Amino acid sequence: MINNRILIQFAILSLIFFSVIIFYNKYLKVNKEPPSQIKNKDIKNQNLLKKDSNLIYNLSYNSKDIENNQYFINSNSGVMSENNSEFLMNIVNAKIILNDKTEIFIYSDNAIYNNMTYKTKFYGNVVAKYEVNTIYSQVLDLNFEENLATIYDDVLFKNLDSKIKTDKVEFDLKTKNILVLMNDKSKKVNITSNF
Repeated sequence: MINNRILIQFAILSLIFFSVIIFYNKYLKVNKEPPSQIKNKDIKNQNLLKKDSNLIYNLSYNSKDIENNQYFINSNSGVMSENNSEFLMNIVNAKIILNDKTEIFIYSDNAIYNNMTYKTKFYGNVVAKYEVNTIYSQVLDLNFEENLATIYDDVLFKNLDSKIKTDKVEFDLKTKNILVLMNDKSKKVNITSNF
């Protein structure tokens, strides 16, 4: 019985000892890398910081034109171009409030926003919503000088009554007219209707 007790105490002490060694090696031991390796790591980290130093997070712009149309654009992150006139944005959402209070929403993976002209090229999984209409595409060019949104590259236009597959959609921001086009005149627009 005494031997069993000593054996159990020895096992418990051994377990505690090995646990302390493992804990020390994992959490408390000072890393003793040669100085040249530490220096190389510091240089690599500084280079990464320099690359990311132009990155701006939670970017937001808003503007209003003389006709009282409002434009809001937000992104998770962005980088200013070298000429300081364009932002390259990631994970983008935009809202346009036209002077008659009509709202247009645009979402995309990326965008190039010109902070002088407010022209914006949305690209990558673009979704544009206007009233009951939703347009999916890969590219949407927004031009406030011409009051035009041009949507192209793998376009699917949906509303409550129909689906339209086409090459290009033009949306006039002033009149709200929508023009559906094919790049190749010999091809036809594909329309599926719920009627």
